[in-house]
Amino acid sequence: MTPEAFELKKKDSMKQAASGAALICLLWLGGLVPAAAQYVPTFTVVRNVDSFHVLQNGEFTHLLERDLRIDTQQGVGQEGEQQLSFNSKLETLEILEAYTLQADGTRVDVPEDKIVTKDGDDAAVYSDDKLRVIIYPKVEVGSRLVVKARAVQLTPVFPGHFVWSHYFSPHYAYKELILNLTHEPGINLRVSTEGAQGGKLPAQPGDAPGMGRYSFSFRQTQTHPKEANQVAFSDFAPHIALSSFASYADYAQAYQARAKPMAAVTPQIAKLAQDLTAGATDERDKVRRLYNWVSRNIRYVAVYAGAGGWVPHSAASVLENLYGDCKDHVTLLEALLEAVGIASSPALINSSDANRLPPIPTDEPFNHVISYLPSLDLYLDSTSQFTPMGRLPAGDLDKPVVLTATGTLGRTPATHAERDYTHTQTALRLLEDGRISGSSSARMDGIFEAASRASHFSYQGRDQAEWVNQTLSRFSESGSGENKPNRPLDLDTPWVVETVFELDALVNLPGPSAMTIPVGLAPGRIKSGAKKQTPLARRFPYECSALRHTELTTLELPGNAQVERIPSNVQFQSGPLSYTASYLLEGSVLKISRDYTARHTKSVCNSQDDVHWSAMREVLQRDLRGQVFFK
Repeated sequence: MTPEAFELKKKDSMKQAASGAALICLLWLGGLVPAAAQYVPTFTVVRNVDSFHVLQNGEFTHLLERDLRIDTQQGVGQEGEQQLSFNSKLETLEILEAYTLQADGTRVDVPEDKIVTKDGDDAAVYSDDKLRVIIYPKVEVGSRLVVKARAVQLTPVFPGHFVWSHYFSPHYAYKELILNLTHEPGINLRVSTEGAQGGKLPAQPGDAPGMGRYSFSFRQTQTHPKEANQVAFSDFAPHIALSSFASYADYAQAYQARAKPMAAVTPQIAKLAQDLTAGATDERDKVRRLYNWVSRNIRYVAVYAGAGGWVPHSAASVLENLYGDCKDHVTLLEALLEAVGIASSPALINSSDANRLPPIPTDEPFNHVISYLPSLDLYLDSTSQFTPMGRLPAGDLDKPVVLTATGTLGRTPATHAERDYTHTQTALRLLEDGRISGSSSARMDGIFEAASRASHFSYQGRDQAEWVNQTLSRFSESGSGENKPNRPLDLDTPWVVETVFELDALVNLPGPSAMTIPVGLAPGRIKSGAKKQTPLARRFPYECSALRHTELTTLELPGNAQVERIPSNVQFQSGPLSYTASYLLEGSVLKISRDYTARHTKSVCNSQDDVHWSAMREVLQRDLRGQVFFK
């Protein structure tokens, strides 16, 4: 059984990881609560007791007793159905007791037919993961939802090992949380705690030599809302973690022992690799060709049974089916590379919002696998269909990794203003009736390229009117236009988005009037970014990036427009953030140049960085409000 069986699927209050957690390569998104409002959590953990007994081979029994109190009307709808996850091939899960306890003490049992089992709630994953859904009756504000359940792990994901971790969300209150654990001799546990009390207990009479006993408790009364771009709880929150792995090297070996055989080179794989690399100029060119083929031809589908969440399918079967999850992508690419003499290693990583590794190895925070090529010091993520070789999707950047082939730790490249950028050139022509005709050409690289390619790919074959209207409405503009044909899947060609458009009248001509500089169908990254606000009081670290946006615009004026005044030039810097803007009128053409650069040397920022951004945002908004005045 896995401790993850008792994870609250709809909440982040019980973010737990255990040996049954699968590497399903997902990017998790969370909502935000306005910091200015009085924050009231939807529920409180009144009492939660986890009791484990771990056998020498890694199997264990887990008893859960949980009591949640509903604190808001939103909580009635959000928490009234509790979901407990389990893997039907690896463990059993039994609901021993479930009931609603009303504020007046009335107990309402959950009928047996209101405890149902369904497949896991991820549409992109087909596995033995199941959800036991408890539909509580008569739930009101003040109701307490009580469950007692027992799960038995029949087959450990990592034989002979046990891992468990629990990071306590700052967004919910815990009145009482207890973890009790006993284990047979032969299991050597390492422990990491922060903010929790307890530890190893003395042996009791009758205990076998080497038997271990542990008890921990945690209490939290203050709660705070989520914040924009907040990092994962594993980066900063109080926690309890236990692991039988002596080191990340041991953890890597446990993964590699079953993953490496799956990367066997078959005759079919060898032939494909030779065909794809025929005529390649050097090793990097070979890698590019193989990466491009896997990225384009192996669609993302996660299908696994039992421990398959941590064990890839064979490279041969991935090639046969032309689909697989992140582990399968890595395995096939590893085999193709090996077929042409290039070594690679799987790299365990978190592709969402976790930026550090815990002190001891558990499954938290890993949720993804990518490839690493030591000969080129190059990381590849072939599940990112729109990311060219040499680049990584944003979620993979500046992250610690465990290289399973060597058992060593590594780190992916960070964002950089010279690699992660947009460069936009826009030509505008103001017509005599106040309408504007224009065109734009935007070169995008790094973290902006993949997202743009994916967006344009999704609109291929569709009426562009919807995209045009949505894009123009960003800044209260209207009109018509089109995006010129492009090839989002051609990863070897620099990504440039070109548009033509006509905007409805923005200024009354002839005569006295004024207008700001329109964006049209250009990306408008600077203007979009200037809308970003920071929390009133930042408490938690958040993710940030180095980047650069350059926008060069020309505005050709008609003969009936006499310019009286243009915006002033701007030059401003605050910490790692800088912005320049210049306006030059040459005859009937106004030339506008804007450049915003963030040169962060870290990927996790704090409240001091908010101070810099707040100062920058004020300057940006003031400049973007600047108008061209006509006589």
